[in-house]
Amino acid sequence: MKRGFTIRVKFIVIVVLILTFSIPIQVLAQDLYYISAKPGIYSPKENDFNTGFNGEIAFGWRPNPNFAAEMGVGYFETEAKERFRGQLGGITFTGRITADIEVIPVTLTLKGILPYKRWEFFGLGGIGAYIVSGEKTRLTVDGIPFEGDLKDNDTIFGFHLGLGFHYNITPTIFIGAEGKYLWTKEAKLQDEAFGIPIEAKFKMDGILATAVIGFRF
Repeated sequence: MKRGFTIRVKFIVIVVLILTFSIPIQVLAQDLYYISAKPGIYSPKENDFNTGFNGEIAFGWRPNPNFAAEMGVGYFETEAKERFRGQLGGITFTGRITADIEVIPVTLTLKGILPYKRWEFFGLGGIGAYIVSGEKTRLTVDGIPFEGDLKDNDTIFGFHLGLGFHYNITPTIFIGAEGKYLWTKEAKLQDEAFGIPIEAKFKMDGILATAVIGFRF
């Protein structure tokens, strides 16, 4: 089974579990709980990483108008590129390696909220675990392309800070946007591609910007 398929299956299973356990809570809740979907982008700090898709499902608890806590699970991706120079059998060669990096974050976030009429403005901060996976790898040596799989993953930890707002369309439906900056520990991926040992060390620091649509229950 390919690694890319496996990590997407993990993401789907976690989302299904969150939705399943939220159903019985609806019977007891009085607008204390909400669930939101957050599609957006991930813009990494690393210069060799490209901007990629970012998405999250968050389950929240709001015991009073000025405070909320969220548990979230998501998925974001980027493409990493690096040039290299090597020597084999007395022959010097140059090339470029490109790898797809996929991440599943599981996060806990606290929010301080300032309501104003139908608007809500908030600051947020939290921590998370990030499952980082190296996916399909493309290697170009002296202009000749090769393709393979980088089959390794690592779990790292990080924290985030951000700002956002919500607009209440109805008492139970809201939309909005939020942005947060992510700092993580260093991820380490090791494998062999095309007979060449590969070791990559990097951080997933960057900006996560999303739209928000949510439902209270």
